[in-house]
Amino acid sequence: MIVWILLLFFNLNAAELNEVCVTPNGEQAKCIPINSCHVIRQAIAYLNPEAIEFAQASQCGYENGPLVCCGSSGRKTTPSPSSTTTPSAQSVPQPEENFSLSPLDDQQLPDGTLCGIQIKQRDNRIVGGNISDIYDFPWMAALKYRKPDGSDAGFRCGGTLISSRFVLTAAQCLNIRGYDLAEVRLGEWQISSSADCVPDTESAMVCADPVIDLKIVSQIPHPFFSLRSGNNDIALLKLEKKVKFTDFIRPICLPPPELPIPKEGAMMDIAGWGITENGKQSDYKLKVQVPVLANEKCKKIYTDYTHINPNQACAGGELGRDACDGDSGGPLMTIFEKKDLFDEDQWYQEGIIYRGLGCGRRGVPSLYTRISRYSKWIVNTIHSNM
Repeated sequence: MIVWILLLFFNLNAAELNEVCVTPNGEQAKCIPINSCHVIRQAIAYLNPEAIEFAQASQCGYENGPLVCCGSSGRKTTPSPSSTTTPSAQSVPQPEENFSLSPLDDQQLPDGTLCGIQIKQRDNRIVGGNISDIYDFPWMAALKYRKPDGSDAGFRCGGTLISSRFVLTAAQCLNIRGYDLAEVRLGEWQISSSADCVPDTESAMVCADPVIDLKIVSQIPHPFFSLRSGNNDIALLKLEKKVKFTDFIRPICLPPPELPIPKEGAMMDIAGWGITENGKQSDYKLKVQVPVLANEKCKKIYTDYTHINPNQACAGGELGRDACDGDSGGPLMTIFEKKDLFDEDQWYQEGIIYRGLGCGRRGVPSLYTRISRYSKWIVNTIHSNM
């Protein structure tokens, strides 16, 4: 399929193998076989029109197969506005009015045309309250535990799929007293149902693909995680095999290291199967929006309980709208600002649910581990565990 997409647009004025070329993004690169260009191969895996157009524009020749000008991205990128001032040497980037965000780019992570994309919201939803739609957040993972005797202990933490082989979660979820982390479930919506289906029209149903339960071959907590302070509460889980992406199982985007701290009051989403207001674990994947609170204000609330540092973020504080027990390890997330009115919504993960003081208490936000502070650790850890 890749070969024929490019052959249809073969350029007779071609470059030669390994010749220097310029990508559609204006980046100087080399003309190499498409099978050797990871970023373009990954970008067109879903035959996204934007990715295909970029691949066609990248073709630079043909030698026993299509050659492409292979740069650092498999999609069209927008250069950041030039700056005439030297960036501040602060430890945490501050909020900016016009900061142009793009997903964290690495050959072991999904390209920007793959991550953070979900099916558009159906118009005729029948579920109410905070229950998510069956298509919502296909990157959500439910972590399954067992008791020491081997019996099932249910789902007690969340996580997010960030590549075909790795799930991101909280380090605290790797060691829950009295339970052993056993598996990762992907593609879940309603836990009690063997087949997740909802009415799509008056006469039709839409059903999710069957869930996938995967064994964990490596549990990798941050080496400096502190259970007492909550600092560095982040971990990676390596799955037993690569996951095939579908409409119901897809990865979320990760932010770049230079991501500014979110503006106070910015609304972000959290999701999971945690404890609800009736004190029971939710059967459905729930979602709710929470406002970001400045760390300085959050410190005044958590004075007697924990130390809040730049690796953490605060969000919530509205009555009945919060993360709760069982949601730890799940995502705090939002969408990238659109560069074009017609762009698809693309989600990225701002944080990992850490802890709170109770659940859904007015004026008491929850704490989150900021992903951008660990972007390099995530990439380096994935590379060293492939």
